[in-house]
Order: sequence, then structure tokens, then C-alpha cells
Amino acid sequence: MKVFRYSLLTGITIAIIAGILFFASSPPPQIQQIHMRQWHMIAVAEGNLGAGATGFMYAMIYPHQADPNTAYSTNLSNSSAYEYSDTLNAEMIGETPYDTAFDIVIKVRVNKTHAWNSTGNKWMLEWIYMHITCTDLGIPADTNMTEIEIANNSEYIWVHYYMNNAGNGYTITHNEKFNISSIKFYAYY
Repeated sequence: MKVFRYSLLTGITIAIIAGILFFASSPPPQIQQIHMRQWHMIAVAEGNLGAGATGFMYAMIYPHQADPNTAYSTNLSNSSAYEYSDTLNAEMIGETPYDTAFDIVIKVRVNKTHAWNSTGNKWMLEWIYMHITCTDLGIPADTNMTEIEIANNSEYIWVHYYMNNAGNGYTITHNEKFNISSIKFYAYY
């Protein structure tokens, strides 16, 4: 009986030591690195965008629209704008009439890196946004612009961002100038 007890204890001890050695010699579990999405400010290309580029296409001072969600959901023509530019940090072409209501409209093109949900196979407007600053018109620093999809295909989505002064449009007085001092574009990727 004593022999059986000692052999049982010896067997249990050997099993515990073998288990410790097995786990100690096994490689540690692999930790899979997962990309966590976060907001990034995008340094965007301008004007005539190259293949694959997300970028700024136009800034337009557009005649005030009573129904901006309808008016800005279609591709706008520069010829209908009071002023426009396809380059940031440049003077606009044209002239905004004084005492006439207008809206600010920014057109961008976005690629799949910045706004495509590959799991759901759809474009995500929630993954992009734009801020503007124009203190001359009373738009405080980094004010969120309203976004509207213009069109999309398998590679890009085109979006208008606009500011319309809470539906009233903006106006300037005779010889008044204004400067859009900041446009910042963000994507969640």
C-alpha cells in the first residue's frame, strides 16, 4: 500500500513537472496586430487630381440656394459661381456682388482609402468631414461644413461641402473683401 501511494505521488509530481516544462517550452501566443481606425487630417492634392488621389477640386462662392440639399447634390459649374478657385491659398476668379446672398461651396474627390467600407462594400460619408474658418464672414475657427454626395463610382466619391449661414446666405457690403483662412479635411481610416 505504501508503494502504491509513493508511486501515485511520484506519477502526479512527474505529470506536474512535465506540464510546466511543456508550457514553458511552448512559444508564447501570437498577438495579431489590428489596425485601429482613427481620424486623420488629410493633406490633399489640388485642382487637376492625379490618378487615385483624394483632393480638393474647387472652392466656389455660389448664389445662395433656398434648397441647398437639392442644389448641391448635383455637379456645380464654375460658370454659375460668383467666384471660384481650383487652388488653395490663391485669389479666386470672378467677383462676388455686394448685398447679394451667397453660399460657400467646396468640392472634393475622395478615394477608397479614405471613405470606402470594404466590409459593407459602400461609401461612408460618416468617415469624412471638412472644417472651415472665415472670420471675415463670422465663421469661427474650425466650423463643420455640411456635406452632400454628388456622385460615386467604384473608385471615388465626389462631395460638396457647404456653408449657408443657417439658411440665410452670406452678404458683403460694397468693396468688402473676405478671406477663407482655413480649410481642413479629415478622414477616418
